Amino acid sequence: MKIDDWRRKIDAIDTALLHLFNLRTELALEVGRLKNEDGVALRVPEREQEILTRMKSLNPGPLDGDAIGNIYQVMLRESIRTQERHGYGKPGSKATRAARKVRTS
Repeated sequence: MKIDDWRRKIDAIDTALLHLFNLRTELALEVGRLKNEDGVALRVPEREQEILTRMKSLNPGPLDGDAIGNIYQVMLRESIRTQERHGYGKPGSKATRAARKVRTS
């Protein structure tokens, strides 16, 4: 195969990844909505670490564990940012009040 053939394959994968990133974010938004309703903080460091550990353990390579960790840390950060953009975890929300209450207890 020629370089253009490989690039077309990469382009197709990039398109599929974009769809999957957005699908994952839609699910994260639903989680953020439910957390907001229940007054739960958006960030759960234990859950984030669980995701990072699981994905690193499932990784067959050639990306190394650090690369997988970096990719997923960005995805997790962007999920939280998107949840906040949609009004979840903002000052005055149930989740923010709950997190503040936990910190001051």
